[in-house]
Amino acid sequence: MKSHFKNIGLVFCFFLVVSTSTQAFTLRLSQQDLNQVIGMAFPQTQYYQGSQVIFSNPYVTLAADNIIAINVDIKGNEGDAMLSASAELSGEVHYNGTTGELQIMRPQLDDFTVHDSNQIEEEKIAEWVAQLKGQSAPVILLLDFKQLDLSFIGNRVPSRMWVEKGQLVVEY
Repeated sequence: MKSHFKNIGLVFCFFLVVSTSTQAFTLRLSQQDLNQVIGMAFPQTQYYQGSQVIFSNPYVTLAADNIIAINVDIKGNEGDAMLSASAELSGEVHYNGTTGELQIMRPQLDDFTVHDSNQIEEEKIAEWVAQLKGQSAPVILLLDFKQLDLSFIGNRVPSRMWVEKGQLVVEY
């Protein structure tokens, strides 16, 4: 009889371990927490029509309805021409569970300020910015969860994410 209770106890412990390891749990990241995590994914370099563009110093603002805004510093160069600026873009938060990437979909340029430039006429810059405002830019990768060390949760990627009450809700 004692052995029977021991076996039931072992089976119970087994199911407890299995059920807790497969149960979903939720993390809530404040805007400040999210900015610290996203800061690790920058600087990012992209190439566009022969120009190298480096995005750095991101600052994310969470809004309602899965809308997110990001302020970034931009350094661009093409040949000897150089541009230093800051920009604000906004778009919809999207989490791709297959790739583990948190992205801004259809980001739009809301503001653009030139800090320094050489060999680029101000009129050309103003024309370029006017053309870009209101247009959707390529997807912006904010965070790649597969690149993060999340060993404390078994390096699992989240199943879904959304913005709620000024926080990013991450569900595993």
